[in-house]
Amino acid sequence: MSDKEKEIELKICINKIGVERVFKIFSKKAIDGKIKKKHRPRRYFDTKNRDIEKCKMALRVQYKEKLGYEQTLKYTVSDQCGDSSVMTRMEIKNLLPKKQKKPDISLIDLSIVKDKNIVQALKDISTKKLQHVFTSSVKRRYFCISVLKKNKKIGIVELAFDMGLITHAKEKDLSYNISEIEIELKSGSIEAIQIAKEEILEIINNDGQISNISKAEQGYILDKMAIKRQKRGS
Repeated sequence: MSDKEKEIELKICINKIGVERVFKIFSKKAIDGKIKKKHRPRRYFDTKNRDIEKCKMALRVQYKEKLGYEQTLKYTVSDQCGDSSVMTRMEIKNLLPKKQKKPDISLIDLSIVKDKNIVQALKDISTKKLQHVFTSSVKRRYFCISVLKKNKKIGIVELAFDMGLITHAKEKDLSYNISEIEIELKSGSIEAIQIAKEEILEIINNDGQISNISKAEQGYILDKMAIKRQKRGS
């Protein structure tokens, strides 16, 4: 059975000092004082010809304690907020059979995928062999806060503080350092994301970069570097 979820989020790339400064201030506002932590290395897979990337999708596998390995398919949906800095994506999750560590596209319930192009792409890719391309290893601290406008609550957002590394599967010296804050809308108006963003930028004196490049997209940048290197060496 596939679980489907829509995520609407904005990402701010910032140095470690800035991450800690924002965390110190906003963690005091955590709803019920609940601050969660997790570290789940995620392995990303694709075909030899990178068909998943070409369709602007990402496919990853991570281990969840007491549940086993879970695969997640992500793809972008049309922008509904009018702000190119806000990413809107669908997530489709499936638990893999016991002891299975590689993704299986045939497990995805295509009836819950509304985009016909994505459905056809998944059908085509399901017959092809998948290979490990890169790994994202991130330590995350996260919590939810209420967002106010003129002293009135307009929404709830989750703030995630990510520190870690993306590493290519074959060319392991190719890596990218992750140091960022993600703001994800959990309920209410999408304006809550923008208000939280402005508050964060004010704390760090605008010393941060709004980015709409996902971790998967960053991993594929490494992959292109690896492919160029391999071609030069052949």
